[in-house]
Amino acid sequence: MTAASIVIDDRDIQEGLQRVLDAAGDLAPVLKNIGEYEMEATKDRFRTERDPDGKPWEPLNELYKTTKKGPRILTGQTRSLSEIVWQLASQMSVEVGSNVVYARIHNEGGTIKPKNAAALVFSMGGQTFKVKSVRMPRRTFLGINEDDRREIEAIIRDHFEDAIVRTGVAE
Repeated sequence: MTAASIVIDDRDIQEGLQRVLDAAGDLAPVLKNIGEYEMEATKDRFRTERDPDGKPWEPLNELYKTTKKGPRILTGQTRSLSEIVWQLASQMSVEVGSNVVYARIHNEGGTIKPKNAAALVFSMGGQTFKVKSVRMPRRTFLGINEDDRREIEAIIRDHFEDAIVRTGVAE
C-alpha cells in the first residue's frame, strides 16, 4: 500500500485507451503480416540453402546429385517442399510450414525404415539399392533467428503504433 495515491478518472483518457484496445485487439492483421514475413524468410532459406541461423545445409549425396532433378538442395522439379504456407492457428497465433508429408524428415533429419517390408528399395545414380534404413540429414528450413525476431517485433510495434494514431490517443 502506498502512503499517498491519486486516481485519474478522466473519461477522455479512458475512452482513448479503450479505442486503442479495440483497434489493436484484433490481432489478425498483425498475425497475417508475421505469417507473410516468415513465409518469405523461409522461402529465402531454400534459395540460399541455409538454416535459420545461416549455417549451410549438408551437401547432397554425390551419387544422388548425378541424377537429381531440380536446381538446388531440397528443391526438386515440382518445388513442392519449398512452397511454404502460413495460416492463422488461433486469435493469438500463426503457423508457418509446408503441406508436403516429407517436410518433417527433411527439416529435422532422421532415419527412414520400412513400415511393411524387410527393406527400402530405391534407385539413385542409375543404381538400385535395397537397405534396412536411410539416414536423412537435418536441413532445417523452419524456425526464426534474431533478424526474424527483430522484424516480428517491428511488425507488432507498427500494429500498435498504427492503432494509437487511428484512435487519436497520441494527439
